[in-house]
Amino acid sequence: MQQALKVAADILARQHTPSIPLELLELKAELNKKYPNTVTVAQLISHNPELLANFLNLANTNLTQEKNPIQDAKVAVNLLGLQEIYNLFLSSVLSHILAENDYERSILLHGAKAGLAAAELSYWVFDVSRTEAYIAGLMQNVGAIYLYRQHPDSYPDMFAGELSNPVSGYQKELERYQTSHVHIGGLLGKKWQINPLIYKALLFHHDLDFGLKTIGNSQIKHLTALTILSNYVVSVCEDEHFITQELKDYRDSAKQILELPDNAYSSAMAAVTKWGNSSGLVSASH
Repeated sequence: MQQALKVAADILARQHTPSIPLELLELKAELNKKYPNTVTVAQLISHNPELLANFLNLANTNLTQEKNPIQDAKVAVNLLGLQEIYNLFLSSVLSHILAENDYERSILLHGAKAGLAAAELSYWVFDVSRTEAYIAGLMQNVGAIYLYRQHPDSYPDMFAGELSNPVSGYQKELERYQTSHVHIGGLLGKKWQINPLIYKALLFHHDLDFGLKTIGNSQIKHLTALTILSNYVVSVCEDEHFITQELKDYRDSAKQILELPDNAYSSAMAAVTKWGNSSGLVSASH
């Protein structure tokens, strides 16, 4: 683990990693106050028109379950909890600043679709919110963007293999590069001040033994299981990924943890089908 993290840190040191936008830092500071000012929160979200547009696009997917479209930041703040507001804004910012080309955008879009599925599945999970589940799905493969930039010729085939063989494919990645998108993503999660429960959960999302390794923290365990199940849902929804026995075993390792009803999976598939290709879900950075 330590060697893989060292290699991951070296990769990130050689590449540009975007800093957290000032609006996000100021939003976090405001929300950390004993009595956050909701007017200030709405103003911070509205300060950058591009970030506001991305935030509203995301808010009007299945994440908030509001019947009427949310038209502006003030309405969002009045309708949603402040922690949900922060998670939504964080997700919309990361979706905007990370991808530099179509391939990187495809990596993020897969994560965004998984996030939509995880958010829907979280309805049946008592200790994970919809936006926490979404961030976990979105962030799970962010490290793949940086491995791709380091190894542009070999990494796309490696990553594609992991979508249908998430356990053996991950081991091949670790052996070939001496690190993985999981380790890079964990370091990025710390840099971007993401909830530690989320990026710790993502360290286990290619591990069939995650249930035993997270036995001391149910939130990490449940976030990991939601991420695994959401990946399976996305694979079922997309024809290009062959459903292998390994992918089914991967799914089953999470199903036995959460024991969700059948209609949870049909709801998650419906969410991916409806919102998965929404304009603005993921945008290229400039």
